[in-house]
Amino acid sequence: MINQLQLFQFKSFKKETFNFSNLTLLTGVNGIGKSSIIQSLLVLRNSFDRGEIKTRLTIQADQLINLVSPDDMLSSSAESSVVGITLVDDQLGAAQWEVLSEGESNSLPLTKEINNEEAENFSLFQPTFQYLNAERIGPRQSYDKLSVKRNHSPLGYFGEYTASRLSETVNSLEICILKGLHLEKTSEKVYDLVSGWVSKIIYPGTKVNLDDTNPSRITLQYSFENDKGKKFSPVNIGFGFSFALPVILAVLTAKPGEMIIVENPEAHLHPRGQAEMGRFLTLAASSGVQIIIETHSDHILNGVRLCVKKDKIFPAYTKIIYIGTYQDKDRQVTYATEPAIDKEGKIDEWPKDFFDTWEYSLMELL
Repeated sequence: MINQLQLFQFKSFKKETFNFSNLTLLTGVNGIGKSSIIQSLLVLRNSFDRGEIKTRLTIQADQLINLVSPDDMLSSSAESSVVGITLVDDQLGAAQWEVLSEGESNSLPLTKEINNEEAENFSLFQPTFQYLNAERIGPRQSYDKLSVKRNHSPLGYFGEYTASRLSETVNSLEICILKGLHLEKTSEKVYDLVSGWVSKIIYPGTKVNLDDTNPSRITLQYSFENDKGKKFSPVNIGFGFSFALPVILAVLTAKPGEMIIVENPEAHLHPRGQAEMGRFLTLAASSGVQIIIETHSDHILNGVRLCVKKDKIFPAYTKIIYIGTYQDKDRQVTYATEPAIDKEGKIDEWPKDFFDTWEYSLMELL
């Protein structure tokens, strides 16, 4: 498991260390660095996919990542053109990549690399790695059937191959091996658990139905206990189903030691569903999957806290990274802090702008 990321002069961060755990929540106000943390990981993954991880970093790759130019990667407070990314694995040790972020080329030769042979075994570089962008695809009448094997992210960056991956679980009778996600009165098959967790997170009594008889397209439909016999197309029900389904399936098909990165897992979910999503992700992480999420949802956070308390999850399985800013004379400085959750679900510190808007709003209303 990757338990630390160090960034040097990368975008918002002049020099910062981030500690990861099984479940890591990246939080903070807009535009100050949460996405930069994920972006640094995707730069490494992109370079690995292109077979260049030992010689260079490539910062432009269509859908996965696009920093436009080397200058976009360089911190505004940088004192040189050096940019460094270091990963530390709890078993495999450290690996470091360093480039000069200058010129116009989006392919930057390494000026320094350490322990890259071991780095290729990091979970970030495995075929099972899954990244889900915040801009996931919405409801469709039907979905493409994936005809070629992807080198990672089998559901696609936007969840566009979720139906295809779900079809695979049906045809192979795939079992979810994460025991913490098994539900009472539901089999251990991924397909059955998908409906079970959609029912818990989005709407009770939901069943996900699949028709993959077409050679190139797959049809998804939803049925509900209260509407016996009737099936609904995704375009005729809420966006929450289409946005949450890739997250649920990615987790249910994961195995211990694998890595999943999800942006905004709360998108289009009711607050109750957001809290249940937080619990779902925490249970998965406690079963050995490493999950990194970017979130603006206090309901996701509270779902994690409640899961730690009620489901007796070891608090160290969770990590919060809050990105904040402060003014230093005429410049704004970005910093990171790590509020901790204890076994009762309490948080030891609440920095300014850390999910405190409701408190301030309530004081104004009173």
